[in-house]
Amino acid sequence: MSENNKVVKFRKRRSINIGIIIFIFLFIYIAINVYIYMTKEHITIYEVQEGSNIMDTEFTGLVLRNEEIYYSSEAGYIGYYRKDGDRIGKEEPIYSVDDSGEIYDVFANGETTVTLSEANRDEVTNTLHLFYQSYSEDTFYKTYDLKEEASDIVAQLLSETMISNKQQIEEETGITTSYHMVNSNKSGIITYYMDNFEGLKPENITIEMFNQEAYQKTKLKSTEMLTTNSPVYKLVLGEDWSIILPITPEQYQSYQDTEYIDFTILKDDFKAKAKFSLFQNGQAYYAKLDLNKFISRYIDDRYLDVELSFTATDGLKIPLSSIVEKDFYLVPIEYLTKGGNSNSDGLIKESYSEKGDVTLPFVETDIYYQDEEFAYIDKALFEPGTWIRSATGSDRYQLNVTEKLTGVYNVNMGYAVFRRIEILTQNEEYYIVKKNTSNGISAYDHIALDSSTAIEQEIIY
Repeated sequence: MSENNKVVKFRKRRSINIGIIIFIFLFIYIAINVYIYMTKEHITIYEVQEGSNIMDTEFTGLVLRNEEIYYSSEAGYIGYYRKDGDRIGKEEPIYSVDDSGEIYDVFANGETTVTLSEANRDEVTNTLHLFYQSYSEDTFYKTYDLKEEASDIVAQLLSETMISNKQQIEEETGITTSYHMVNSNKSGIITYYMDNFEGLKPENITIEMFNQEAYQKTKLKSTEMLTTNSPVYKLVLGEDWSIILPITPEQYQSYQDTEYIDFTILKDDFKAKAKFSLFQNGQAYYAKLDLNKFISRYIDDRYLDVELSFTATDGLKIPLSSIVEKDFYLVPIEYLTKGGNSNSDGLIKESYSEKGDVTLPFVETDIYYQDEEFAYIDKALFEPGTWIRSATGSDRYQLNVTEKLTGVYNVNMGYAVFRRIEILTQNEEYYIVKKNTSNGISAYDHIALDSSTAIEQEIIY
């Protein structure tokens, strides 16, 4: 009886909890996505704004002129008859030569009085007044310029007195000497320095020439006896002159359409207008300002600080880091057609089956840019060497020729799409691009701030 009352326990069957499985699956999915998100390089979005570029327009320019240096044909003491910056006519007296130095010694020993005329006194007074007005502790170096100017005035005064009193001195002292005048064989503006830039042409300019610390300027006026073939003076021939400005490659591109420009010479705040041109020597880029007046105003300057007056360019403001270049097939516009289930543009592709049968499927394409001859088609849609047919099927064209377009990645739709831009100007941080371009961008569009982080057609959020 007891055996019949014995209870036998059976092991309970374990059931699968669907909720836990779903939870684990979701947890793993979320963890993977969090990991991908944390390790993925994220795209920073930039909102396009309207703006204008204020370009850096101050430059230090190198002055080029038509200059000729003249040398003494004999030894002697030189008496300078014309002042620096004077305009000289052909056959006008320039300087005198005292080959023995006897007349010069008469003045040096004080045997003849040198008298200041009213014009001489005015010149000395004006020189000292200008120095006093511009002097400061920061411009102490100009004291040496004053010393040179004073020496020039004294030399000029001495030469004038020697020339005007030559006959009287000879009569009073009995000195007979070979003392004669030298005339100019050309007309021009006279100056008394040389710096080895005479005769320099734009095509021979190098960027090292703009280093003013290495610049050396030699004064030609001297109270010492000069030997034969010593440089005595320099003539600037004609009124044409140029200012050469070193510029960046970006500025070289931005200034392409400029023909004439207003500018300011910062030395004396002088404003002028010049013909504007660009050229390249090796890897260096330059702008050239050509003028045909005001040459005497800066006759002694080899370097001038100038400010160019560019009109601010309005457009869309794009960071430099957003710009990307992409290759596209060039397709003759006569091969564009419409087809498929829409009114979209596309191309008729020439395809072959395994049996060699030809098929002509219509491939819808975006046209990124179109000029009078070609349409720009995305390379990703076709293999290189693909043949396409015209709408009539009679003409064939092989896709091989490519060209680059400059653009940005538009991310308005949550994925990156290339959009072409036209750059107007740029500075160190931004481009200003043209507004309202076909298949381009507009104000308030969202673009990738760094184009290298964007992958075209990839979903970004």
